[in-house]
Amino acid sequence: MVLKCVKMPRNGKSISVGMGDFELLTPDSEHRVQIWYRGEPPHGDSFHEIAIDDGPSLPGNAWGCNFACTEDGRYLSLSWMAQRFERKTAGIDMAKREYLVLPTYIYDFTFCWPRLEGIGRQSAGLSFEFVGREHWIPF
Repeated sequence: MVLKCVKMPRNGKSISVGMGDFELLTPDSEHRVQIWYRGEPPHGDSFHEIAIDDGPSLPGNAWGCNFACTEDGRYLSLSWMAQRFERKTAGIDMAKREYLVLPTYIYDFTFCWPRLEGIGRQSAGLSFEFVGREHWIPF
């Protein structure tokens, strides 16, 4: 299966990908995020199986919309769903192979560790700051 390769920006700004199979390269090119198209709800973005560095798939699905990575390539943020068709925002620590579901859904964002900052009309004023007390889940 051929994945369309997209390099993630170094500045933490989100990129939008969906409706297909993609490989996202972190800014430092150390990690690869593979997303495979699995379907879509009646009116909305596609959803995708997701894996990091050819490892096993993460639980749930990634929404085919916004993805952002920290400058060092360690952390990824994305729209995610544990069950159809709820939207959550998740953070992934690619070095430790752990993920975290944020308490607030943020549609579009920039990611400059330790802060995920909402941008655009739908997400302005929303943010999340990682403080070290989060409950990360291994995958």
